[in-house]
Amino acid sequence: MTLLARALVKEPDLLVLDEPCQGLDAAHRTRLIRTVAALLRHTTVIYVTHRRDEIPTGINRVLRLSLEG
Repeated sequence: MTLLARALVKEPDLLVLDEPCQGLDAAHRTRLIRTVAALLRHTTVIYVTHRRDEIPTGINRVLRLSLEG
């Protein structure tokens, strides 16, 4: 949460989060996802994750990459 707050200090137009829930326990993961969902009203977010259940509500476009072959 501290790193997220630090990134938001300058009020960015775009926030890129790469695996932001990595290493968090369930309670902190839920808190971070809810915080990001609230940020979506004010900031464009690129949210990278390997887990579908970590995608915050409010994300309206998903690019899913698949390695086949």
